[in-house]
Amino acid sequence: MPVYAATILLSAFLLFQVQPLIAKFILPWFGGSAAVWSATLLFFQLLLLAGYFYAHVLHRYLKPKQQLYTHAALLAISLATLPIIPSATWRATGAADPTGRILLLLAATVGLPYTLLSATSPLLQAWFVRTHQGAIPYRLFALSNFGSMLALLSYPTLVEPSLSLHNQAVIWSSGYALFTAVCVFAAWKSREGETAPRARTPQEDPPPPGLGSRLLWIGLSACASVLLLAVTSHLTQNVAPIPLLWIAPLSLYLLSFILCFESDRLYPRWLFLPLLVAALGTFTYGISWYENNLEIKKLIPALCAAMFVCCMVCHGELSRQRPHPRYLTQFYLMVSVGGALGGLFVAFVSPRIFTDYTELPAALVACAALTACVLWGPAARTPKPARWLTLSAFALLAVAGLAYAADRYHWIPETALVAARVYLPWAAAAAGALALVAGAMRLGPLGIRTAMALGTVAFAGYLGYSDVKKARVYVRSARNFYGVLHVRDDKQGEYGFPAERVLVNGTIDHGTQLLRPGSERMVTSYFGEGAGVNRAIRTLREARGPLRIGILGLGAGVTATLANKGDTLHYYEINPLILDIATHEFGFYNACPCEKRVFMGDARLVLEDLPSEQLDFLAMDAFSSDSVPVHLLTSKAYDVYLKHLKPDGVLAVHISNRYLNLAPVVSQAMAGIGFHGRIIEDEATGAEYYSASTWTVLARDESFFNHGNFRAPEISPLAPQPGFQAWTDDFSNIIRILK
Repeated sequence: MPVYAATILLSAFLLFQVQPLIAKFILPWFGGSAAVWSATLLFFQLLLLAGYFYAHVLHRYLKPKQQLYTHAALLAISLATLPIIPSATWRATGAADPTGRILLLLAATVGLPYTLLSATSPLLQAWFVRTHQGAIPYRLFALSNFGSMLALLSYPTLVEPSLSLHNQAVIWSSGYALFTAVCVFAAWKSREGETAPRARTPQEDPPPPGLGSRLLWIGLSACASVLLLAVTSHLTQNVAPIPLLWIAPLSLYLLSFILCFESDRLYPRWLFLPLLVAALGTFTYGISWYENNLEIKKLIPALCAAMFVCCMVCHGELSRQRPHPRYLTQFYLMVSVGGALGGLFVAFVSPRIFTDYTELPAALVACAALTACVLWGPAARTPKPARWLTLSAFALLAVAGLAYAADRYHWIPETALVAARVYLPWAAAAAGALALVAGAMRLGPLGIRTAMALGTVAFAGYLGYSDVKKARVYVRSARNFYGVLHVRDDKQGEYGFPAERVLVNGTIDHGTQLLRPGSERMVTSYFGEGAGVNRAIRTLREARGPLRIGILGLGAGVTATLANKGDTLHYYEINPLILDIATHEFGFYNACPCEKRVFMGDARLVLEDLPSEQLDFLAMDAFSSDSVPVHLLTSKAYDVYLKHLKPDGVLAVHISNRYLNLAPVVSQAMAGIGFHGRIIEDEATGAEYYSASTWTVLARDESFFNHGNFRAPEISPLAPQPGFQAWTDDFSNIIRILK
């Protein structure tokens, strides 16, 4: 037992250490988008499926010694792929969807080692059963998930802050070499045992799982996988596509596996089924209100907790459905099929068929429906939790009907309606639980089943109605690999705010144009007269006249209003949808009278390949929602920027962010290139259509800041922070800059 446990623990640790490691390696090559992590998770889920399939075939069709020789040979071959450092020749070459390229890169770099690591847990459990007749191996699966979670938790707290990426890869490769030796030893110890199932009487022979059972295994696994990826995508879109935010939901996902497969007692239905209703209500609240910037900090732990409850239900019911150990590898194979299907749905299918993050409400409906299916048969034997779930679903149905009718027919004032939308889902879940005391025992099995079906249908209808209503708010919605974009028209406000058209990415406005004639040349949003980028361009124009300007990130094209006739304006933009929207839904870019051009592709990679642009001014304004592309802030990125600036050129970096203090990152890079800087905190008081912003402006000659444009109380010197380590392509530490 100790040999099997140690091998499984080590394999699981390596399995989940490599995921954030390799993703961080390739993140700068594909635009720093949160979708890179989704594509990476898809790859690992597909390889997990391949590993489980390999374990199933190896165990079922080969004799013990043949299994030893085959597995040992493949482990030896996999050592030739070390160290796991991806080749830069795989990096993106344009703005096309890079999903396929990411999958091929990962296959070439870690494909064989990851497949063999994935096969370890089911394979060694099968060997353990073969050599220990009558043993129950499922606790080894819980141990495997414990090793995975340990790897994930240690990466952002111990590994990432302490080691460069290159050293991480070398140490991981050494750990994998140790694993191959331990695994071969475990295989050698398992070379004897039952070569074929002994003869059983009909009473002893466990029946094989039916098609319905296998489909249920797949469905429960796929639902949890979709929830994991959808919640992770939401978090990384709005903060930063970094291992810290990849790992939190993935750790909770694995924790649910650990608890559910360690013991049935750790998944009490009487507790988690009512919690499921509360979790679905939390998600409903989050979906409806996630665009409210003030709520994001509260919603992050709430959504993670809700995801954990949903995963506990999915994995708890999956654990209850596990078959006789004779069908162990088949069970794990179906679980991995579900995980891979969930990954394919989120990373590959959803960006191509949806215009919003519709996979999350779809997964919520699937979770409710699967729970109803699981409880359909044994509902009479588990009356209490079924009644809790049923009555809560009825309460949610009543709330949904009230909200719809009130909104459709204006039954109550708008302020009361807003309060109802926020608080009633929570009140409904509590009312459903309390109603158990009054009448739960009066429902029979048929009533319970009917109520569960009606509750699920009502929940799906409510989410569908909410999604349709949200879509009507926007003039245009579009989605691709790089995220979701909305265009919204706001009517003139009660307090004099003008009618305007807004580009929305996640929770952030990425540009505003007034809905009035001639607004195409009016500067708005984060680029008003007090903004650092505006001050810098005005100062340069006074001294030099026509300018050569480069800007990382097009957005709605508002920065085109800062360029005049005679200037040269170059944009570097990775998202083709941005270009389409900026030229068709907004007028800034088309109306700009200067010589202009948009270079498509990741800004840093494009600039690396271009000859020097000889720019007077370069601005970094590339954001996805409130997420920061880390690879555009490293010391190597600043070397690239210097290549394209004139010797007296000026650099500006937009560092507005609700969660991260980026000033130390910029100041340390500034010191590395010998520049001086100012930080400009603009409160946007010049006009009602300006937005508050924080910019840093960097110049080689400090006398540049003697101009009157940089003499204001909101402007202060930018100085390096003692003890702060500069970010490089090999090292970055988000934890140090959390607000």
